[in-house]
Amino acid sequence: MLSNFTIRNNKIVLKNDGEYFGALKDFEYPIGDKLYEFAIMDFEDFEKLRDYYTQLIDLVCTSKECGSQDKQMDFYFVMFQYVKEILKFSPYTHFYTQTLIDIIIKTYNSGVYRTDLLFKYKIPVFIENPKYYQDERFEEISEDEYVVETCLYNWIQKIDKVSKKQHKEYIEFFYTIRDLLIDNFMEKKSDLKRRLELISEYSNNSLVRNLSVEDRIYLYEAKRVFDLYYVNTKPSHSVFLDTKFTSKYIYDTELSIQEKRLDVEDILKIMKEKTIKVEEVFEIDNPEDQIRFEIFKVIQNNFTINKCENCGRLFIPATTSNNPYQKGRNDQKYCNNLYKDTGKTCKEIGALNKRKEKVENSTILQEYNREYKRMHGLHYNHPKDFKEKEFKEWSKKARELRDTYNDEKIEEFKIKLKELSALYWQK
Repeated sequence: MLSNFTIRNNKIVLKNDGEYFGALKDFEYPIGDKLYEFAIMDFEDFEKLRDYYTQLIDLVCTSKECGSQDKQMDFYFVMFQYVKEILKFSPYTHFYTQTLIDIIIKTYNSGVYRTDLLFKYKIPVFIENPKYYQDERFEEISEDEYVVETCLYNWIQKIDKVSKKQHKEYIEFFYTIRDLLIDNFMEKKSDLKRRLELISEYSNNSLVRNLSVEDRIYLYEAKRVFDLYYVNTKPSHSVFLDTKFTSKYIYDTELSIQEKRLDVEDILKIMKEKTIKVEEVFEIDNPEDQIRFEIFKVIQNNFTINKCENCGRLFIPATTSNNPYQKGRNDQKYCNNLYKDTGKTCKEIGALNKRKEKVENSTILQEYNREYKRMHGLHYNHPKDFKEKEFKEWSKKARELRDTYNDEKIEEFKIKLKELSALYWQK
């Protein structure tokens, strides 16, 4: 089941135009933004998807069992509204949604559990219930090429009346498929989060940021961000993305035979008059390649997704550039999410928490902080005897002393620090 994707104005565009149970019009989403949203999804988000799919199952089943082609046509167009809402939820549901709808329709049309479509549509899930094992009769049968006509034909194909018992059995099967698809979708989310965290870690290195796109791809392959593999052939040591992106160029208006025979200048004039648009389109046939395709575009465009050093969540840094591809600063360490029940954002308290963590793990810093608080209190309690200038001198020398020692020399540090304090406070 192939889908067409293109890049337009820094956005990824799904161009199926309703032909494969997709949106009725081009569906666009910004490069990187939806990828980030998918990576930070939590359990409640996937439950929302489960609800969407439950409603979709009910809609398609009702359409197939209603027995009226007029009603089926009404349901057909309602289905596209469901698909659009699910795409808004996450565009990476696209192949899962197509697969679910097709399994429902073709199970009704054939009277056989069409589990074979999972394999044919490259959805890697495992069916545990032997009752739902794929039927051997369908394993070698090629599916019809997907165009509007075949989708509509399958949707309105007449079936025998479905009994209550059979309806219940179908629903149980479709719910099983729903759950398997969502489980696989959740696995994709976890894998994506791992990859984006690696990209965030490496992209914060100025040496990595200054690499060419080609060199970054080579580096990321070495660190397993992509599933790439080498083939020692011509050209030698080539890197191949473990994907099947097929690139092609499509146009929205065709020239007539007579027009094609005209001179180049006349053809250019006609192209301008007809506003013919030609786009590079990528054919993608599974959800894993859809995600890899966008990760590749994120790396190409040096899109920034960072991992917060305080809460550990991924976030998109605030933009400081006029470059539409540079969405944010690579060096921003903390996000703007509220941290636990503090009422403050990680950006507001992140550095302080980092300092506290560092102090808690260092006996040198703990000892320095205790002596600093003692000397600070002496300064403010005895302003006539311990003046501001003297306290600042002590503070500067104490910091220099602190940075000279490590935790292994804590006892020596204590002695030296006390000797320094005695020089400034004799009482």
